[in-house]
Amino acid sequence: MMLSDPTKTTPTTYHLPALTGLRAGAAYLVFLHHYNPISSTGPTGWWHRLFDQGYIGVSIFFTLSGFLIYHRYAELYANPKKWSWKTYYQNRFARIVPLYGLIFLVTVGVTIAQGRPNHWLDLLLNLTLLKGFFDDYKFSGIAQSWSLTVELCFYLAAPFLFSALRRWGPLKLTFLLLSTGMLLCLTIGSLNWHGLFGNLPFMLFYTFPGRSFEFVAGMWAAQQWQGGQLLHARHLTAKSLLLLAFCVVSQTCISGWTTNANLLLWSEVISYNFILPISLAFLLLGLLREQSGLQRLLAYPIVQTLGRSSYAFYLIHIGVVSKFIGHVLPGIGIGPLFVVLVLVSQSLYRWVEKPLQQRFRSRDESVTNPSIP
Repeated sequence: MMLSDPTKTTPTTYHLPALTGLRAGAAYLVFLHHYNPISSTGPTGWWHRLFDQGYIGVSIFFTLSGFLIYHRYAELYANPKKWSWKTYYQNRFARIVPLYGLIFLVTVGVTIAQGRPNHWLDLLLNLTLLKGFFDDYKFSGIAQSWSLTVELCFYLAAPFLFSALRRWGPLKLTFLLLSTGMLLCLTIGSLNWHGLFGNLPFMLFYTFPGRSFEFVAGMWAAQQWQGGQLLHARHLTAKSLLLLAFCVVSQTCISGWTTNANLLLWSEVISYNFILPISLAFLLLGLLREQSGLQRLLAYPIVQTLGRSSYAFYLIHIGVVSKFIGHVLPGIGIGPLFVVLVLVSQSLYRWVEKPLQQRFRSRDESVTNPSIP
């Protein structure tokens, strides 16, 4: 059913249609980044760089995750009679690990069949989802799964961050997390062990401390929504989209104007690690509070279906599955490949991901709800 009235979605509502649809958009932006359809040379170079910014889809996932985890669990955490550590961590495990583990085992099987060795540390870091701490291994296995290390860190820390956000606010909390990341770079990073917190750019772009403001911004948005704050704010959706567009267009232009690594690094940190999460936080609030064309689009049943299978799509859009599709359908274009990947991800969600989640989720209905991602 299409959501047409935002008043039907309240701070006690667990199923948030527009946010489910937003997950599909985030996954497809990452696809555009990896399969940029525009030539990088000639007059289309600017558009190529614009499409290349599609990796902001990961920022959308992180900010959305912060919102949903706070929305779903913060109140329960504040009530010791309802809170269960076991249930929380079991449900978080069921959300990301089973499907990832299955696809990773298929990936390992393919590499063995091709005669390529799998180093024991590579296998260990991928199986435990720790590879995202290591610069040398972040793209090993399922390349895009480095982000699952970041997500896992947030899952582990989220209950403690609920209290920290209330006590210190979003800016102090982010400063503390970033300072922790910098300290790890100065200490553990100095060991030069497989790139473990090996350098500042790696920490800022690929680890939880560096990406923490995205999660904190999402939690802050949920806190504002549940507390009935910003009720008199107007045009949140439009203003947030304008700020988002500013971030993307400015980075597109800067990447064309200069090749200076330091300038590119810090412009990206400012635009994507700090300004973009603010725009995304207000976008989430706008999608929940305001009637808009974007809200109605994201709430369409077909977009809801695509949103539910977005995790499967994200895991297979590059890797052994996409390569197998290219082998079976040689010369397949980006458009047809996208369609096939969507169909495969739908099948994976219906026949694999959803049954596995139901199998591993807690049966304690007082602290779980199957509609929550």
